[in-house]
Amino acid sequence: MVVQIPLRTPQNLFIFHVKHFVNFPANTKAVLFDMDGVIFNTEDLAHDAFVKLGLEFGGTFEETDHKAILGSTQSYWSHYLMEKWSVSMGEGEFRALFWKLLEEQTKNKIAFMPGFFDCIENIHAKSFKIALVTSSPRFEVESLLKRFNIHHFFDEIVAGDEISRGKPDPSPYLLAMKRLSLSPGDCVVIEDSLSGVRSGKAAVCFVIAVPTSHADGLNYEEADVVLKSLEELT
Repeated sequence: MVVQIPLRTPQNLFIFHVKHFVNFPANTKAVLFDMDGVIFNTEDLAHDAFVKLGLEFGGTFEETDHKAILGSTQSYWSHYLMEKWSVSMGEGEFRALFWKLLEEQTKNKIAFMPGFFDCIENIHAKSFKIALVTSSPRFEVESLLKRFNIHHFFDEIVAGDEISRGKPDPSPYLLAMKRLSLSPGDCVVIEDSLSGVRSGKAAVCFVIAVPTSHADGLNYEEADVVLKSLEELT
């Protein structure tokens, strides 16, 4: 398999240096997946939904805003956008409006991220434990797993509305490991956001980052490995 390790250039930029990555670390017993932007293309769909949500309040949603809230909790992104757009409605009502807009986006446009299905089948064949650790609420997680018939792959699920401190706090991954009865040294985290990478590293896990286009320009040097897509893990 091929991975790409980010290296700092003299101009303080990052390039990708290609190396061979044969397998997960030898002590791996579990792989912990983020969901949005790792399993599904929901980061792209969420962007479109946020753009439409902004129009409801006479505001805009730019890539800089997406970078600011990428991988964050519902509480964080709703507070961020309500302040940006001077929204006076309740936070719960505001979030409900977003989830309705996102549901409209996912009806015909949602898909697996490149390489995901082959990747999870490969991991499952190795008899690793598999967990889903996401900032999205449980109802969204269950809906998507059922729709794509992949619920059976996951031994544990930690959803964003089940924890008091979300990413980048290590709590979500620590909870997943507790439920799996495993230690950080046994686990590999796969994330697309800096917030998620920091959560995984704070939980002392080996972290593989697979940034989406919404993370362009961000520095992922905290990750142990940086890939262009999960196709490099099949």
